[in-house]
Amino acid sequence: MSKSVSQLEEADDIAMTAPELHILSDLDSRQYGFLLLHAPENAAKKALVLKAVKYLEIMVIQARRQQKVQNENEPNNCQSKKISIDPKTWVKLGHFHLLLEEYRKALSAYQMFYKTQAENHWQDSTFLYGLGLVYFHYNAFQW
Repeated sequence: MSKSVSQLEEADDIAMTAPELHILSDLDSRQYGFLLLHAPENAAKKALVLKAVKYLEIMVIQARRQQKVQNENEPNNCQSKKISIDPKTWVKLGHFHLLLEEYRKALSAYQMFYKTQAENHWQDSTFLYGLGLVYFHYNAFQW
């Protein structure tokens, strides 16, 4: 079985219930340091966050593959509808990685949000806070 087919099946297997989506919608960078996902009492929440990360990463990979195929199939002078990933997806992915203490992946997701929202990134305070926490972790700040 090819890798892309198995990833499509994995994405279909990952189903979120309404209560799970509600829990995930409440999680952002503001819970960093307060919600310790590595603690035994938060094992269920950590499993939910890992499930959401897996789902979002599969969706991003699929969107990028579709965009690559679309770019290869269209002539250079023809403009067609481009597939795009909602910038809020990158922020949420960054928040999840930050809460999991995966700083490298969190930084990558936050940078993708910044790249797609270069003019309006400053309006999202949870993004700025999360990005600041990642920079602080790497001692990447100037006084």
